[in-house]
Amino acid sequence: MALYRAVLRPLLFRLSPDRSHALAHAALRWGLPWRLVSAFPGLETRFAGVTLRNPVGLAAGFDKDGELVEALSGLGFGFVTVGSIMPVPRAGNPFPRLVRYPATRSMADSMGLPSKGRDHALACLKRVRHRRVPLFANVGGFTAEEIADSFRAVEPYVDGVEMNLLCPNLPPGGTFDEVKLLREVLARLEGRRKPAIVRVPNPTAQSEERLAALIEQCVEGGVAGIKVGGGRPVKEAALGTGQGTLHGRAIFDAALENVARAARLARGRLDIKGNGGVFSAEDVQAMQRAGACCVDLYSAFIYEGWSVAATINRALAPRSGSGTE
Repeated sequence: MALYRAVLRPLLFRLSPDRSHALAHAALRWGLPWRLVSAFPGLETRFAGVTLRNPVGLAAGFDKDGELVEALSGLGFGFVTVGSIMPVPRAGNPFPRLVRYPATRSMADSMGLPSKGRDHALACLKRVRHRRVPLFANVGGFTAEEIADSFRAVEPYVDGVEMNLLCPNLPPGGTFDEVKLLREVLARLEGRRKPAIVRVPNPTAQSEERLAALIEQCVEGGVAGIKVGGGRPVKEAALGTGQGTLHGRAIFDAALENVARAARLARGRLDIKGNGGVFSAEDVQAMQRAGACCVDLYSAFIYEGWSVAATINRALAPRSGSGTE
């Protein structure tokens, strides 16, 4: 990680965030020896009925289409999530879509759910032969039918499916009925074979009443786990849309509060994955104390480099040495 901070990050940060993101994807596609430790004695944990090699995963958003699974599964993460996989190809929002805030190790994005579509993602997932960690797929859609169809499609190729509850054309400050949408999705998924995980919309996570209602629907519908984050809307003139969502270290406290709120309402009936601003072993432990079984990260991967998960896990398990494959 020292090499990344001293040499590679300064070079990458001279490029626009969007170009750096594309370059990182290209490097992982080259098949370079991106293989680090992912098994650390004593760090195995369970989330949504799946045994994770360690509690630090890669969040959805980096590998949107499942093209980099084999490379990413060798970077020390305990699990990897691909997506969000959308039913049909989407161009996403105008560029620039990413803005960095190095002083706070944060970033804003306005990606707009770019996707090469479900058929492309399925083709990529079917080609995966060697992955060393559990794999989850985040699926999105604007109707219950779209989300359920994508769940069924990716189910054979992953260990669990994370559902992204979305609403098109939501006005600023508006809300949508995520509980009703989830109920309709689950009604179409009776007999599912893999664990269902719900990504809690950020506004929902911040509202006691809305979060409580969503959790009760999850419990009633047999959902195995929820993902709770802390992202929030920001105005940002440098983004192509002029506004986006804030991620990274700046949202850690809000994410921690949201996880604690979810754990209090869930009362042990759902597994919880924390997300938002996790950069260190201390951050992971704070999330676990708040009620999370595990965490996933994205911004730390950008700021700290490809070995961030292994570095965190070594600190979590100091007696484990360098870990094992």
